Amino acid sequence: MANNQKDFGQIAAKIVELVGGKDNIAHAGHCMTRLRITPKDTSLVKIDDIKKTGVIGAQMVGDQVQVIIGKDIDEVYDEFVKITGVERTATIDENLDPELTKKKSFKEILGSIFPAIVSCVFPILPALLACGLLQAVVLLLVNLHVLSPDSPTVATLTWAYNVAYYFLPVLVGYAASRRFNVKAAMGILMGLILVYPDFVALCKQGAGATIPNPGGPPTIIPGTGNAGFLFGLPIYPATYSNTIIPIILCVFAMGYIEKFLNRIIPKSVRFVFVPLLELVIMLPLGLLVLAPIGARLSSAFAGLLIGLFSSPLGKVLIPIFCAIYPFIVITGLHFNLMAVGVAIGSRYGKNPVNHPAGFLFQYTQAAACLAVALKAKNADRRSLALSCAFSDAVPGISEPGMYGITFKYKKSLYAAMIGSAVGGLICAILNVGSYAGGPPNIFTFPVFINPAPVPDAMADLRNIIIAVVVASIVTFALTMVFYKDEEADEIDRQG
Repeated sequence: MANNQKDFGQIAAKIVELVGGKDNIAHAGHCMTRLRITPKDTSLVKIDDIKKTGVIGAQMVGDQVQVIIGKDIDEVYDEFVKITGVERTATIDENLDPELTKKKSFKEILGSIFPAIVSCVFPILPALLACGLLQAVVLLLVNLHVLSPDSPTVATLTWAYNVAYYFLPVLVGYAASRRFNVKAAMGILMGLILVYPDFVALCKQGAGATIPNPGGPPTIIPGTGNAGFLFGLPIYPATYSNTIIPIILCVFAMGYIEKFLNRIIPKSVRFVFVPLLELVIMLPLGLLVLAPIGARLSSAFAGLLIGLFSSPLGKVLIPIFCAIYPFIVITGLHFNLMAVGVAIGSRYGKNPVNHPAGFLFQYTQAAACLAVALKAKNADRRSLALSCAFSDAVPGISEPGMYGITFKYKKSLYAAMIGSAVGGLICAILNVGSYAGGPPNIFTFPVFINPAPVPDAMADLRNIIIAVVVASIVTFALTMVFYKDEEADEIDRQG
């Protein structure tokens, strides 16, 4: 949606034209997100053309035209009133809409979760992509011995490209505020609360630490068990940097809280008291309930995986795990998989689970993005897909590709999942595993080299390369066959 006065006027003028002109408007009002127009003659309304004006969507509900604007509804409505001269009305209760109040099925609710997550990250992709590509450049320069890894320049560039990921809750807080109709400053504020240095330090003290010990059990450093107290209640010691689900849950709740406060607080004092009360409510709700839910889900998921992969079913589950790995990454659950890798690696002598899945994920995502780039007619989409393919393949930064391409254009995602399953099957058959830690990217394949004095120390490295190549080829071929650029155009039009 536009964000300056001139654009609001242009959008309003275009809507007026496409509903048949101001002489065809009998009445016009608005709710929290929609412009609601009652035309005199509905046959003059061009709904499909209204959808192309830069709005979120448009539909006919009975004899009423509903244009979905989102958070900029007040500005667009103001311009609409100026152009048409219709009588200004108070905000309508959006919950009166039958399509909004009807009970949604479980399938509908589940189907809306991942698009909502994508919409909370897509607006910040330029920052994530910029930092990912900067990381790739630094890694290349270091590996080509153009820069020394110990140089002050590399040290500065390293913390610079980590900024977007360390403060990811802040960026997502901003984007989620747009998705859930929360004031942007409040979404950003909630993200800042989750990564405030003093709070992060308390979380680390509360959680303690687990230090891997090759050849033996890890060293456990006990923590205090909490990250301070709020109203006498202990705060769960989870670190929220690099996460997205906790902040999305918080801003989602803020949308309802802000909407409720706007209804009950007089407009004359709303500017001061709505943000204050919103913060007072969200501090205990966010720190004691919502944010810990995301963290506890990650811990529970890690424990479940340790049990499953240590069982006789472990080998059978590897291809399935590789196939669903994109959903593990998009929800942030993969951050807890280091503990899973340490636990399983100590039992088997190598990690056959999350590292192979991570490498297959990175390169099937890259293959899917490359195929989309080759088929895309839209120059912006093609450029984004190529950048995402590079980001996945070289520095191993997956967020731009996930949120910008695969989770947005689902057929490329399904192709990547099938490719990963094929690669996972190869890994399970060939008993592929890693012997060290490190994020999956083009520079960390050596983690699959066996450091022990064995006849074929390169076997796992050779086999993971085979699995990655086969998985990437399968993904690329399936995406080329099933991805349709026309469907992508329609997805973009629908926002």
